[in-house]
Amino acid sequence: MKFFDTSIKVQHPCPFCDLSAAFPEARIATWCNRETEVLQIAMPDSSQLDEILRVAKESLGIREVVRAGRCALTMTRDCTCNKYRSVASISDENACWLLPPTTYYGGWETHRVLSPGKMKLQRFIGELKKNGRVEIISHKTREDLNMLFSVGAIPVHFFEGLTGKQLHAIVLAYENGLLEIPARVQMGRVAKIEGISRSTYGEHLRKAMLQIIENSYPILKLFDTPSDQKDE
Repeated sequence: MKFFDTSIKVQHPCPFCDLSAAFPEARIATWCNRETEVLQIAMPDSSQLDEILRVAKESLGIREVVRAGRCALTMTRDCTCNKYRSVASISDENACWLLPPTTYYGGWETHRVLSPGKMKLQRFIGELKKNGRVEIISHKTREDLNMLFSVGAIPVHFFEGLTGKQLHAIVLAYENGLLEIPARVQMGRVAKIEGISRSTYGEHLRKAMLQIIENSYPILKLFDTPSDQKDE
């Protein structure tokens, strides 16, 4: 059975799109269990975070907030999916599945959609267009359930799979300024601190960076915006 794996951007009247439009620099991700919603909000600076949290508390009924620097994790009192014509409710009606999280930026929300047939996907997108604007970011056909390993349906910790040496290598790179532009130190110098060869240290560092990217790829992909769709 063929599955369609589609990423879409939607702009329509909803509390989260409205919040995103009011704070276009905010990066927002949401997870919903149909009873409550968890939001992760990131702003360029902490003062802006204060303001968006104030508005979010009033408009979304947030009851719990955990802050750390420029980011906050919040929980709402009740799920809002059934209080308006939401993308989630439309996906339910058309037997399509949304892969969490939903992300918001610049007044647009981004979804990754799995659909078990072309007709269901077309009906889903057709219904969305009745309520707002829809743009297709990417579209792929999947032939089997091995797709589950690439869609982020089973999340992993960002550091899963790293060895102690690889984790230590990337910490050293950051602490010594090797990752800065321009670098404050050469790779050979960091390797010497550890008492290992430059090639060995470089291998640990590259493997660490690759593993972290592989673990976080589903989230990175959700935030990725093709160059011809930026700054709309």
